[in-house]
Amino acid sequence: MKKMSIFIVVVVVLVAAGFVSCKFIRGQILDGPGMERDTTQILEQKQDTVASIAQVQDTQDTAAAQAFVEKFYKEWVGEDVLNYDYPKQHITPALLQYLADAYEFDCEGECLATWKFFYEGGGDVAQLMSRQITARDGNHVLVENKYDNYEYDVLLTLVKDGDTFKIDSLKQEKSEYLNN
Repeated sequence: MKKMSIFIVVVVVLVAAGFVSCKFIRGQILDGPGMERDTTQILEQKQDTVASIAQVQDTQDTAAAQAFVEKFYKEWVGEDVLNYDYPKQHITPALLQYLADAYEFDCEGECLATWKFFYEGGGDVAQLMSRQITARDGNHVLVENKYDNYEYDVLLTLVKDGDTFKIDSLKQEKSEYLNN
């Protein structure tokens, strides 16, 4: 029996020595290059990495949204703003219906209140003087228009459509008379 007790003690000592030599006790790595961190530090680093990736993606989405709106206005205003074919390619069916319902004048055929991309009132936008476009995030872009001594800010809401965007809604945020 004494030999059995000695055998058990030797086995326990060898197992303990094995754990110490592996430097692994209670689920924590004790030392070695890169091994001094516990799992909490590793998880925090992983969360920071995921947050950094998300921030880069948000920045890219914001830049892409702004570029889309800049191109939309540049290409459309260069054309006839009463030509509805161009804007219809870049808006959702919900916005198309809103623009059709908002048209308040007599017309024949399809008529859209496309002036709402510039300002709330109806009429000619030929005297538009300047435009500033600023993306707030990947889904909202503010368009500041100066027209006939007024500044009109229109907020566009975008939705993803494959690799590009479509304008889903618009809302005038500001109408201000400029004392120039």
